[in-house]
Amino acid sequence: MILELLYNAVLLILFAYCYYYIGATMPASAPTELGAEQWPQLILSGLIVLILINMFKIYKTAAAEERNFDQIKNIKLQAILRSRLFQGIVIILVYAASLEAAGFILSTYIFFIVYARLIGEKRIKFLAGSAFVMTFSVYFLFARGLSIMLPRGYGILRDFALMLESF
Repeated sequence: MILELLYNAVLLILFAYCYYYIGATMPASAPTELGAEQWPQLILSGLIVLILINMFKIYKTAAAEERNFDQIKNIKLQAILRSRLFQGIVIILVYAASLEAAGFILSTYIFFIVYARLIGEKRIKFLAGSAFVMTFSVYFLFARGLSIMLPRGYGILRDFALMLESF
């Protein structure tokens, strides 16, 4: 329980910082429209509320003896590194770092496969197929539906992305 609350607290701090950073660095849009700075802030606001709800739920469902915060001294680095939550965070950070170099399509396809594997899916054909469907669903939603430019990558990956965009 302590480890989950710790992860949630770190995410809460990160989301709050991102909310502040977006508001401080993005130019203000017209008061009658939702601008580029307000969409991420809306999403982050929702995430902050959901994290707080999750932290409350974790605390309330834990047994009374687990609510002792003195257990934080007993948390070992090995337990943190083996946690699926920590591994998921690392996967998302690697995904975010690879978007610019590898492009959206390849990075997202690999991300979906690796993350589904972490969650517990073992069927390779299902992983490959579902990652393909999800990647192109998200791609068409953002690139075609919302006209948002997604990272294309460098070199041959850029050429591949441009070829897919021409269809």
